[in-house]
Amino acid sequence: MKNKIISAVLTATLCLSLVACGRPASQGNESNAPATFETPSSTAPVESSESYTITDLGGHEVTIPAPADIQKIVILSPPVMSFVVSAIPDTEMIVGINSRSFLTSNPQIVEKVFPNWKSVEASFVDVNFAVNTESLLALEPDIIFYYGDFQKKGIEGLNVPAVDFLMKGINSPEKMSVAWDAQIREILGTDTSVGIQKEWDHTNAKLESLLKNVGDQKKRGLCIKLNQAGSVVVMGSDSFDGWAQSFFALSGIENVATSVEGTGEVSMEQIYEWNPDFIMCFQDVPASYILDNSIEGQDWSLLNAWKNKQVFDVPRTTYAWVTPCADSPLFPLWLVSKAYPELVSNGEVRTEINEYYQRNYNVDLTEQDLDSILDNREATGI
Repeated sequence: MKNKIISAVLTATLCLSLVACGRPASQGNESNAPATFETPSSTAPVESSESYTITDLGGHEVTIPAPADIQKIVILSPPVMSFVVSAIPDTEMIVGINSRSFLTSNPQIVEKVFPNWKSVEASFVDVNFAVNTESLLALEPDIIFYYGDFQKKGIEGLNVPAVDFLMKGINSPEKMSVAWDAQIREILGTDTSVGIQKEWDHTNAKLESLLKNVGDQKKRGLCIKLNQAGSVVVMGSDSFDGWAQSFFALSGIENVATSVEGTGEVSMEQIYEWNPDFIMCFQDVPASYILDNSIEGQDWSLLNAWKNKQVFDVPRTTYAWVTPCADSPLFPLWLVSKAYPELVSNGEVRTEINEYYQRNYNVDLTEQDLDSILDNREATGI
């Protein structure tokens, strides 16, 4: 019998427009606004054996069980899954999950850190985030994690605490990922001394040292979010479904698509005009198709990125790195290694990833694991 997760993922590939986090009610380009956030606050210490109230990242007051009483968790927001896996005492506590969590993940790495992922129930939520209430309640969750009002529609009125992870107006991957990590660790009562902020501090220190050598000669990058049926959708200004601009900025790379508000479809003529030095592909058609120049109706050979073989797939671990996830601090270092290979070698990136997984997951990655993260996807693995 086919696995529930795998079946749901195959169905979900037919509808990818909401893959990042869901569709919040309103969140446009706010990249010029100062980003502020507060870590979740509570009115009772997590050591208490009683339920207590927190203010979640969406600004809602939610009464949640004490950490010791949380045994069953349902996760509606795909990227949030990676943070839960990195902080949770036992992944068997995850009883329900959105199958979209695995659309852009790396099964080989997921297996290492979430060994029971194939057996977790996913059929209670469809590709449009519509929730079957009866199926959800049958899982007897103690708490639900969701992202914004769009995902909240199917769980309103349930007698189950639901925690929102949507932070409106935030376009910093660091601030978003640190806040998500802090909220999850508070709820689960897990150690905050090993949270993701320390990893960002490590990355930021390395970036400061590396990028002082770049000067004004920045490489010009393009992130292709979708490439299907002759339609190329790129990540322009930061939005809820596209974070390339922030990651590029961290890595000393200029985003050629800043004129695109959020994410949007562009013509090949526009891409020719931009002529990026560096291209990364998020999903659908992999980088190998562009490098082979085998896509009907698209001639990539006119671009500098193609001529210099600077076309790559976004690395994937528990989630694709171009969206905030538990491995986000690794992404800027990988970007620097591709845009400025003279500053960071591929070997150094492999070492960084392996040490990161040892620190955060207590997992030793094999050379084959690292290959699966860093190599371009197979042409048949769209």
